Amino acid sequence: MKIKDKPDFKTKPKPITFLPDDSVRSALDVMCEKNIGSIIVVHPDKKVTGIVTERDMMIRVLGKNLNPDTVKLSDIMSTDIRSANEDDSLVDWMHTMSSERFRHLPVVDAEEKLVNMMSQGDFVAHTFPDLYEALRQDLKGRLGRGFQFALVIFSILTLGLIAFNM
Repeated sequence: MKIKDKPDFKTKPKPITFLPDDSVRSALDVMCEKNIGSIIVVHPDKKVTGIVTERDMMIRVLGKNLNPDTVKLSDIMSTDIRSANEDDSLVDWMHTMSSERFRHLPVVDAEEKLVNMMSQGDFVAHTFPDLYEALRQDLKGRLGRGFQFALVIFSILTLGLIAFNM
């Protein structure tokens, strides 16, 4: 499945963006107000130039005792970010984010302009039902029908004992 084909891709709120010369305070205020963990820094043409996360603010601003009112986002943003194309495979990026240990993925169009943002939570929400079903089928195959029958009988007896003792 392509990222843009994810059911909630088009209905997700648009990512919050700022310009490189905006202050850390302006981004911090919006992040607190909207309860979000990152913002994307873009050029005026909407091309991604960086990302600032709550961790960046803790380490690069508060940890260094800098004034968020005077520090620019360009001074603290991470610039070595990965971005996906909206036509890329959802599963491939889920694997990449997991193996490379990052949580936020800007999604761009063919012109490299920001169109959305995916988080690891978005990927988990997408894959959890499939993962649950695969696990259920795997257990069903491994345990066999006899074990399933015994488990049902055991559950009924346990519930009967609980009800009887009440």
